[in-house]
Amino acid sequence: MIKPNWQPTKAAYWKHLPPPARPWPSEVAWFEKYVLEKKKKGKKDVLILGSTVEFRSMLHKNKMKVYVVDFSKKFFKILSKQPMRYKGPEVFYEQNWLTMNLGKKFDLIFGDWVPNVIHSKEYYKFFKQILKHLKPDGLFIGREALRPNQTKVDLKKVLFRHYHNYSAQYSFYESSMHYIYGYRPDPKTAMWNMAKSKQAVEDAHTKGLFKKEIDYQQVHDALAIEKDGSMSMMIKGNFERIAKIYFKILAEHHVTEPSSDWFPIYVMRKK
Repeated sequence: MIKPNWQPTKAAYWKHLPPPARPWPSEVAWFEKYVLEKKKKGKKDVLILGSTVEFRSMLHKNKMKVYVVDFSKKFFKILSKQPMRYKGPEVFYEQNWLTMNLGKKFDLIFGDWVPNVIHSKEYYKFFKQILKHLKPDGLFIGREALRPNQTKVDLKKVLFRHYHNYSAQYSFYESSMHYIYGYRPDPKTAMWNMAKSKQAVEDAHTKGLFKKEIDYQQVHDALAIEKDGSMSMMIKGNFERIAKIYFKILAEHHVTEPSSDWFPIYVMRKK
């Protein structure tokens, strides 16, 4: 059985992290589209995997019935202190996604970086659990963190591209942090290799490739709360191969923010 990779320090630090650690408003809008479609049909039961405040606020705005399942009630309480424009009643379950038995099925199940936060070998078990908790016409909608292909990240090129194309509008974290998280994942398991990511960042900083010190500092601090092998970042095609065993992928959505290439939003239903 998996253990939650989050530590209290990570949950507490989460408020400092911008997208793509959390969904962009434009990404939340895609989730809201399906909420409104279900709401028109009187289908209002929504389960969130994790304590993502952006989803919770949006669901409360639309008067949906909000259910949250997370590994830790302590983490849920920490994350719930983040600002939410809209609030309302919620049912919370402190359960492991791989073994959860909530006694209820849902019209929509939402996830952000889900199932990235579990080991890649557990994806099969995870998808079976989602099937178990979806209503017959229910949808699983997830914003995934996936590498487009096997190409190794060239951090020098990533930094050059950021400062030439994106720095006027985005911080380096916002435009390109996914390249750091997915810098040199384990070739067999796709689990993060934080040691190599951290070393690459330090080497780039020493060489003066970070043109703004605040960009370096934000990346450095974000990596400080992470551990090796704490999350998975699969190749997109490999993820889809597993997902398609259990689901039909109805749609894949992207937004205009530069990180979106690595963060497809999948809409899936039972086969």
